[in-house]
Amino acid sequence: MLAKVGKKRPLSRYLKDFKHCQTHCCQCGKPLDRMTLVFRGQIINKEAIAGMDQLIDDTVWQSLTKELTALCRFCSVISCNSEPNYFDIKAFKQYLFEQTAMSHSTIREYVVRLRRLDEILAARNYPHDKFEHPTGPQALIEEIPDAGQSNYRIALRKYDQYLHWQRNF
Repeated sequence: MLAKVGKKRPLSRYLKDFKHCQTHCCQCGKPLDRMTLVFRGQIINKEAIAGMDQLIDDTVWQSLTKELTALCRFCSVISCNSEPNYFDIKAFKQYLFEQTAMSHSTIREYVVRLRRLDEILAARNYPHDKFEHPTGPQALIEEIPDAGQSNYRIALRKYDQYLHWQRNF
């Protein structure tokens, strides 16, 4: 008697079907109109998917889906394309989503401001030891003129709330 051989399909077909089945971002829960597919922390673009013609069966596919993540574009940029130097932006973003009642667009604004401030600090080689002092984030306002703008000040206050929450969690 012959063993039943599972039907094999191209990996690209599985990935396309997976993308079309996703309705919400795995990190922030936002409904997806456009999404980014992430595998093991790396973004898979549509050109890469198109070239994935290896034939796989459902068993292999089930093991791969455990490592696939559907993210909105905002979460994918934070998770895959940023390496902050001074702020824990990924954790800050998750804190805002999970511990506050802010809208997605407001959270995005806070995160973008913090990323810009992180870039300013990195460009100026701001000393990490000064930043890690308990008043480090708030002291930035006086020390760096660019950080004195109200947009950065508001984001720093929110980040300070996050740090306070984290210490007490």
